[in-house]
Amino acid sequence: MISVSHLLHTPVKSLAVSEVEQLELGPNGVVGDRSFFLLGDDGRSLNAARRLPLCQASATLNDGQLTILLPDGTSVTGPTDLGERLTVGWDMKSEIDAYVVPGPWREALSAFAREPVRLAHVADERGGWSGFSVSLIGTPSIDALGLGPIDSRRFRMLIQTAGGAPFVEDGWVGRDVRVGNAVIHVDETCARCAVTTCDPDTGERDVDTLRAMIDAKGSADLGVYGSVVEPGLMSVGDTVELL
Repeated sequence: MISVSHLLHTPVKSLAVSEVEQLELGPNGVVGDRSFFLLGDDGRSLNAARRLPLCQASATLNDGQLTILLPDGTSVTGPTDLGERLTVGWDMKSEIDAYVVPGPWREALSAFAREPVRLAHVADERGGWSGFSVSLIGTPSIDALGLGPIDSRRFRMLIQTAGGAPFVEDGWVGRDVRVGNAVIHVDETCARCAVTTCDPDTGERDVDTLRAMIDAKGSADLGVYGSVVEPGLMSVGDTVELL
């Protein structure tokens, strides 16, 4: 049997992901997941590939109040009112519409990133994900890389599963999968980047995951991307069923 072992979430793209027991998957993904992001003065989002230590900061969102905890212990809290709307550069050379979030963010976040940045919010109902609203990875697939015990948060996947054979999720491409009360369509495998080579707490490169993927399966991809077919609640321990 294959089941959900971890669910990962962060309200701010590229900051540390946190494990949660449940997530509500809506038509456009998990509401509030990666909805905020850091915006550079060059008009592009800051992602982990550009600024790896972003993972040293974490964020929580409660009743419209966003709190960002920086690695030096500084905590910045403010409302999430939306300001100026603009078009910004996104992952894979794409663009999205977003709103600048006014408030106490710029000074603290700029000091942390060592360059001028603002807090921004994705304009439409989609989250700040790259390409697809759902991502899934199997623990046996991670283990099959032969890297020993590594922190799976480095892969930044929404859903992690236990059970089944290594890389079994690759065979789900083009199929529907039920996860708890939700159904997702598996669209494609996840091409990986150098972010996966970095410790998810420090941002320092510690293992060559990309070479391990190529050695284990012939290509630098791991896990799958999907889209929502039926919204629903997903919980740790839920069965994952190929339909």
